[in-house]
Amino acid sequence: MKNRTFLPRITGLMVLALAFAAFAGSVAWAAAVEKRADVVIIDARTADGRRELPAVTFLHDQHTKALQAAGKDCSSCHNPVKEGDAAYSFSFKGSDAVHGDAALKLLYHTNCIGCHAQMRSSGKTGPQEAECRSCHTAAPPLSDRQAVGLDKVLHYKHIASSHITYAGSDKNCGVCHTVHDPEKKAMVWAKGKEDSWRASFLTATERTATLQRNPDALDPEGRRLADQPTLDQYSHLTCVNCHLSIKDPNAKTGPVDCYGCHSSAAQAAWAEEAAKLAPTVPRLERGQDDSVLMLPVPGKDQELKGMMAPVSFNHKFHESMTMDCRSCHHKRIDSCSSCHSLEGKAEGSFVNFAQAMHSGKARQSCVGCHNIEKQAPSCAGCHTIAPVRPPLQSCSSCHATPAGVSPAAAENGSLLTIDKDSRRALAMMTVSGRDNKRVSTFSRDDIPETVTIDILSKDYEGSKMPHGKIVQTLLEKQQNSRMAATFHTEEATLCQGCHHNSPPSKTPPKCVSCHGIDMQPSANSLLSLKAAYHQQCITCHERMNQKPLATECADCHKPRGN
Repeated sequence: MKNRTFLPRITGLMVLALAFAAFAGSVAWAAAVEKRADVVIIDARTADGRRELPAVTFLHDQHTKALQAAGKDCSSCHNPVKEGDAAYSFSFKGSDAVHGDAALKLLYHTNCIGCHAQMRSSGKTGPQEAECRSCHTAAPPLSDRQAVGLDKVLHYKHIASSHITYAGSDKNCGVCHTVHDPEKKAMVWAKGKEDSWRASFLTATERTATLQRNPDALDPEGRRLADQPTLDQYSHLTCVNCHLSIKDPNAKTGPVDCYGCHSSAAQAAWAEEAAKLAPTVPRLERGQDDSVLMLPVPGKDQELKGMMAPVSFNHKFHESMTMDCRSCHHKRIDSCSSCHSLEGKAEGSFVNFAQAMHSGKARQSCVGCHNIEKQAPSCAGCHTIAPVRPPLQSCSSCHATPAGVSPAAAENGSLLTIDKDSRRALAMMTVSGRDNKRVSTFSRDDIPETVTIDILSKDYEGSKMPHGKIVQTLLEKQQNSRMAATFHTEEATLCQGCHHNSPPSKTPPKCVSCHGIDMQPSANSLLSLKAAYHQQCITCHERMNQKPLATECADCHKPRGN
């Protein structure tokens, strides 16, 4: 019997070893393969949808540099939008006029190989005819293309530029912010209603999915979607051509290559510069209120009473804490309830109002954004370990009766019937009173200066914890945080970071009240006392960049002598 089972066991081990080697090899290959921001995939197939050879990975910036060195420009691959126009269409020239993958394949081969042959005499050039695998390679560079958008600093640079002008106006907003006018059948400036291009154009993925469901679908502005560019196409058509149009040699214009916008290195460098400039940039005005009374909008058949208390939202302050409007207005600049109703509707992907505001994982959500802020070192010491679900009493920190309004009026839905100016006034009064709060805790006389933890002392002496100093450090780190001041509403809130599962109190129960000394770990049990102490203290120190470190055991409890 032993001999019979030996071979299968060895075979199994060999298969496992080979699988591990293959996995390790694939990881090593992925790490070794070059990653670039200028990768463009060209994937023409046969009539039956099969691919004869791997798709071509076209390195755009590499070709641009080679053409520039030969005294050539974008017209080598791209046609002007109009005859004699300096603006280019960024589809490959001739591709709009051919139909079918076979014709597209011939177009690429004729132009690409022809260009390589033409440049052959001038020195190093690309693959020639019959060198198929040089382009159709199975291990091409991977794309490292990063999505890009205008933050408020970059936006202001465009506003302030003297090279961007709009006829008949001292503002240049109309150069970029246009909407489709069905009567004029043209793009026009919607003054005072400027919005992100995301409100007018779909991404390639969104466009493909929409057309698969309905080939006759209309885009967000009511045009036939199949005839409109994607968001990427429109952005390149507009931005790159604008950058190319500025011929002043002394002007610092935007990038015209892929790496200038879409590489990780370029974006990291810009993020560092933008963070320094952000405090000096004027507020981006678009007719928004400083404060907003946020109310859920009920359906037509719902009663007004029984709605959640409104939120007095400090819009101006939150603007200063973000780098762009898209942080919250991720699709278009409008009231959240225009897409996210109480019940949920198609415009908001059936994400209802409560989910949109309270999703803990979505960056655009209030709670999701706050969760990201809680990862900062001044907050993470407590919030890494504290329960993910906020306590119920935190609801009233946002959902509160506005200043000068009775609780009954805040709950019976009557605030939904007052005019916009009255709502604005209520929100401003409430915000001005709330934003003067500061984080506080119990009196220093009620806080022990030291706490000795010696219940587990055996190999080590008891730990004398500088309790008062820890409380004071936490308090100091949060004094300038408006978010902490808003949600740390009780004297004991700060204490809950460590005393996390006990009722708020000046004299919270000892940790051993819940965490047993000999408690065995399981999926449904609490940690043992030793594990709870170490997880709580070490995690807090790591997240807040405090000492002692995890390996500096003797700094907390000294070893006992022999």
